[in-house]
Amino acid sequence: MDTFCLECRCPISSKDKLFGEHRDHQVASLEKAYDDIRNKLSEYIAVLQGRSENITDLVSELELAYNSVEEHCKSSEQSLDEQNDEIMKMVMDQYNEMSQNMEEEKKVKLEQLYDRIVSFQESIDSAKEALEKSTKELEEPDQLAFVSSSKDINTRLTTALDTALSLELTPSAFPLFEDYAKNPSGNGQKELKGIPVPQKPHLQAQESNSATSTSVTVYWTVNEGDIIDCFQVYCMEEPQGAISEEYRVTVKESYCTLEDLEPDKFYKVWVMAVNYTGCSLPSEKLSFRTAPSVPVIDTERCTVCWDSATIRWSPTHPDAVESYTLEYCRQYACEGEGLRSIAGIQKCEQKVLLNPNENYLFYIKAGNSSGASEQSEAALISTRGTRFHLLTDTAHPALELSEDKATVHYHEEAFIQRATINECLTIQGELLPPRGYHYWEAAVGNSDGYRIGVAYPSTAQESPLGENNTSWCIHCVPTATSCRYELLHDNAQTAVFTVEVPTRIGTLLDFTRGRLSFFNTHNGQLLGTLWHKFTRACHAVLALERPGTLGLHMVADVPEFAKH
Repeated sequence: MDTFCLECRCPISSKDKLFGEHRDHQVASLEKAYDDIRNKLSEYIAVLQGRSENITDLVSELELAYNSVEEHCKSSEQSLDEQNDEIMKMVMDQYNEMSQNMEEEKKVKLEQLYDRIVSFQESIDSAKEALEKSTKELEEPDQLAFVSSSKDINTRLTTALDTALSLELTPSAFPLFEDYAKNPSGNGQKELKGIPVPQKPHLQAQESNSATSTSVTVYWTVNEGDIIDCFQVYCMEEPQGAISEEYRVTVKESYCTLEDLEPDKFYKVWVMAVNYTGCSLPSEKLSFRTAPSVPVIDTERCTVCWDSATIRWSPTHPDAVESYTLEYCRQYACEGEGLRSIAGIQKCEQKVLLNPNENYLFYIKAGNSSGASEQSEAALISTRGTRFHLLTDTAHPALELSEDKATVHYHEEAFIQRATINECLTIQGELLPPRGYHYWEAAVGNSDGYRIGVAYPSTAQESPLGENNTSWCIHCVPTATSCRYELLHDNAQTAVFTVEVPTRIGTLLDFTRGRLSFFNTHNGQLLGTLWHKFTRACHAVLALERPGTLGLHMVADVPEFAKH
């Protein structure tokens, strides 16, 4: 390979030039071809380097131009913002100045009107007095006396007539307020002179769940093209036999939250748009309603059992509430456990399944179509203890139940009327579910003949407590010197020996172990236990055989003497 074919651009041998396919092609020596190609490539590289430098210079110029444009835009934007702030400040200053001047002139003219009204009233009273006096003198039967006083009568009537004529000549109205918009006060006035008064806004109807007990949120729309500085929102309680005060708020947005309102109320709301030129006509007046008042959970009225509770609450205005939402959680809940919620409750009570021996915090909210109230204060409910109430409809007619449904009375008068009847007058408590255990206490110090126990719901009301196969009790029987005690079930009697006469008896109904135990709460003595596998829910029962009082008492936790 010592030759280079210039047409094929490849090295060849000298034999190919003489006999091969390259014999008609132009050739050169390999050294010369190498030098020519190398020189050509050097020229190309030089040209490319020059163009690269030109492109680098162009990029630098573009970066400089980009930075200049960005700085100019920032400067222009800042200048525009400053100019806009100046214009807005000027407009609001002028608006405030005009409003203040108008209020001052309004005050002056109202004072003038009031003074004129007082003057008119005094003139009217004076004229009426003169007229009445003259009328009486015209009825004077003595002609001589009448002629003598005629001059005074004429003078009084002439004076009253002149006064009335002066009142008629008084201008009927005072000049209207000055048109401040046409009173130029600088170049800014000329620039804004052509701004039209806004059209009236369109107030939107109240949205669902947009209110709280003390606030409503109002939305409205405006007409495209209106120039508006602010909105004036007016609110007035719908009259209910009394004059309501107007409540006004000024905002810049197209919505407003009206606060410090009354719960369970309806309010009329309307909006006006304001700019430099003036105010729009008021929007249509729509009715907005606040959410109900916050209900209150009444812990004393709640029923608490082994693994459930019936929560009861009291609303301020029941008619304003459509439903309730009950929320609850464990008092010492694990992180992330959160609140459990029951919504759509129609009544003022709700039964909830809970864990035994736990403390819970309960909250209640009242709601209607407008919104929901705030949460009530937390109510602590503990399943460590039992809480129930005596049922009015189960009380014997001769018994009287207290208002708190915890104390029952058997009066002497009622006993005397029934002295020939040997009766056991009973009242039942709420039903206790057949799970876990339940403990309650009864104050017995004001009665010397009573029974305390439990009964299945199927127990006949007229059947004495403990004298059938569906009820169990401890029986206090009065004696000549004191009293004796016995356990009763299905006519079976078991004597009870006491160290001291109890004034309060604790009852433990244990479904788990199948036992009904009675204790003297003063010293913790076990009075006796009835063993039975209770399979159904039971009513706690109090019974009186002689005049006296039995009081139901609940404790926060089962006493230690009852646990062991």
